Amino acid sequence: MNIWRNRSSTVGYVYVDIIIRGKKEKKIKALVDTGASYVILNSQTIKELELSPTPYKVVLTLADKRQVKARLYVAEAEAEGRKGPILVAELDTPTPLVGIFALETLGLKPNPLTGKLEIVGPEGGYLL
Repeated sequence: MNIWRNRSSTVGYVYVDIIIRGKKEKKIKALVDTGASYVILNSQTIKELELSPTPYKVVLTLADKRQVKARLYVAEAEAEGRKGPILVAELDTPTPLVGIFALETLGLKPNPLTGKLEIVGPEGGYLL
């Protein structure tokens, strides 16, 4: 049986309404990308939120295998009633992305069948 029959073409994509806080805050609709490490926001959004920059830049590998440098910023994220500190990478992308580090910090995972996030761990992550 094909479980994908009669489903929309967006099955597998999970979007989340996430609040990102710097000196200012904004609710953002972002695509959950478990292949990404960081939250990815464009430079305009980072300026609007007045995020605090770190002294660090990282090299990110894009889906097409190109590598780009991105500055990291510190912020707080809130989704599904859970809060935690995150790192945001600055990259001009048309869609904001939420990567695995933020999901782990919030104790959430995407369910591609329902298109929603599920609680899987403690808020704030593990220390084992």
